[in-house]
Formats: sequence, C-alpha cells, structure tokens
Amino acid sequence: MLRPSPLDISGLFAGSFQALKQRFGLFLLIALLPFIASAVLVGAGVAIALSAGLVAYASNFRGAAVPAGILVGAALMVVGVIATVLIQLKSQAMMAVAAYEIAQGGRPDVRGLFQRTRGFLVRMVPVILIAVAVVVAIYGVIFLLAFGAIGTAARGGRAGSAAVLGVVGAIFLLAIVLIPLGIYVQTKLLYTIPAVAIEQLGGIDGMKRSWRLTKGQFWRTFGYYLLASLAAGALSYLVSFVGQMMTVPMMSGFDRNASPAQVLAQLAALVPVYVLTIGLQMVVQLITVPFLHAYVTYMFIDQIRRIEMPATPYGSPTQGYGYQPGPQAQPGPYGAQPPQGYGPPGQGYGQPPQGYGQPGQGYPPPAQYPTPPQQPQPPQGQWPPAQQQPPPEQG
Repeated sequence: MLRPSPLDISGLFAGSFQALKQRFGLFLLIALLPFIASAVLVGAGVAIALSAGLVAYASNFRGAAVPAGILVGAALMVVGVIATVLIQLKSQAMMAVAAYEIAQGGRPDVRGLFQRTRGFLVRMVPVILIAVAVVVAIYGVIFLLAFGAIGTAARGGRAGSAAVLGVVGAIFLLAIVLIPLGIYVQTKLLYTIPAVAIEQLGGIDGMKRSWRLTKGQFWRTFGYYLLASLAAGALSYLVSFVGQMMTVPMMSGFDRNASPAQVLAQLAALVPVYVLTIGLQMVVQLITVPFLHAYVTYMFIDQIRRIEMPATPYGSPTQGYGYQPGPQAQPGPYGAQPPQGYGPPGQGYGQPPQGYGQPGQGYPPPAQYPTPPQQPQPPQGQWPPAQQQPPPEQG
C-alpha cells in the first residue's frame, strides 16, 4: 500500500489516511480501550470516594479515622490510572501492528492483534521503570528545591527572599535544560513501540533499535513528526475554538445582580455546550491518535528501508528500495521483495528493477518461476515434417 521509499510528507500522510480509511472501525475500537478502562475504573473510584465523603459529611462525621469508602475509592482510582496507562501502551502496540499489516494488504482484527502483541507489556517493563524513575527524579529535585525555599522564607528577612528567587531561577534553568533534552530523547526513541511490537524485541533492545535508526536523521525525524502533531493539534484547537465561540456570548450575558436561581439556570444552559465540546474533543482524539500511530509506524518502515536496503533510483541497472537486501541489510518484511503485482501477491513494498519481465533479467528469477514445458520442434528447414514412407516390398 505504501509508496516506494524514500517517503516524503505526502506519502506518509497518504499511507496513514489510507490505513484509517480501510479499517477505521478497527482503529476506533482499539483507541476506545483506554477510554473505557479509565471511565470504568477511575470513574468508579471517584464515585465511591465522593459518595463516602458525602455520607460522612451528612452524618456529621467528626472521628479521626478516614471512612473506609474513601480509602477504597482512592485505591481504585490509583489502580485505574495504572491500568489505563498499561492498556494505552497495549493499544498503541496493537495500532502499530495493525498499520503494518494493513500496509501489506492484510485485514487484521482485534482478537488477532491482541494475540500477536502478547507479551508486549512484559517486554516494555524496563522502559516503563526507566520512565517512572526519570519522572520521580525530576519532580523530586523540584520538590526539594521548593521545600527548601519555603523553609528559608519562613524565617523571613532578605535571606528568605533571596532563597525564593534562587529556587525560582533554578527551576526556570532546569526547565530550559529539560525541555529541549526531553524533545531530543523523545525523537530518538520515537520508534521504540513499533520496534518492540512489530519486531518482537525487548524494551531495551527496542530503545537501542530506535536510537540507531535515528542516527544522523534527527532533524528529519523531528520535522516529519512535528508536522503530523501540528496537524492533529490544529484539528483539536479548531474544536475548542468553536466551543469557546459558543460559550462566550452566553457567559457575557451573565447578570452580576441575578439571583442564585437565575445563575443556576444560566449555568444549566451552558451544560449542553460543554458536553458537546467534550464529545467533539473525544471524537477528535479517537481519529488523531490512530492516525499518529499509523504515521509513526510508516516512518519506522520507511526509515528501515532508507538505511538497511540499497538506495538506488528506479530504472537503474541495480535494484531500488526494497527489492533485494544488500550485504548489510537485515532480511525482513519491510520491502525485501517486489510489490504487489510484481511477483507473488501481497509481498513487499519496493520497485521492480530494470528489465523486469525480460528473459534472464530482473524479477522473478527462473528458478522460482519455471517456464512451461517446451513443445518439440521439427528439424530446421522442414515444415511440416516430411512423412516417412514405408520401404517398398521386395519382389
């Protein structure tokens, strides 16, 4: 389905939209899985904790112990957040494999994708632990600086004011360093999930694989992904802008001298607008999230074809992208065979070499596609062959 490499922006957008067009219902169902988990688990925890708190407040609870319902609700919320993150990672892997299989002409389903990504979360455990450790370390440094400034400021005087300013400056410098560093690391590790999901690598090996693929390709990778992210963000911003344009006239009509009943009536009129805006935002997310994961998957495939396969133009005496692995190429299903319509159906993504279809040249080789049996040919110069006459009888 993909165009021959190297893919430009239009090729990546076209391939991603084509994948969504062919199996939109599949991508929609996979993208809904984290939303469903969050709504069920986190929503149930919030409901239980809020109900327990309201019951305790209504019964004039004055004890030192926290109601058990609040603890159960809080624990369920924590479990829900963790489960949502894990299910989100699983859904990202399933979308990457789905985009990869659709590009090969397949028709994956949810059950098959779930089975083919079995063990993905286990292999991603080292990556998850590294991410959690980095986040805890960053916020730990910020909290230590903030608490130190609060303790110094509590003593008052110029020393406290200087300490507060110093902490604010340190946090500002930390942000200046961490933001570009985070962008760099995220770009270098952009292909981790496709590598782990499609190539069945471990988490650390997937990070190394992504780091190698983006070596010397940082700015192109960053620019290609940035354009897709900006396109998805623009669609989300458009929906938010429409919602704001609907709510601003209604908010401007509020009367400061209105009674509480009138204020509640005006707020109730805003509820449908907010519900509509939130619903549209969810629809946008359900479209843009699969699009971005298909886009990154096709960037991953294109990057493999650029680096690990011979890069010669179509029509040259040697094979082009994706026709035949070179001496340093890794054999795999990223275009190491001719595209559909050139040889066996459903294989590869590349271009046919020069001389395709001519005897002794190009693809397919004679050993793979035997020629039909040859009819016996008559001796040269005799057509039709002379009839053999029986020898004359001897007297």
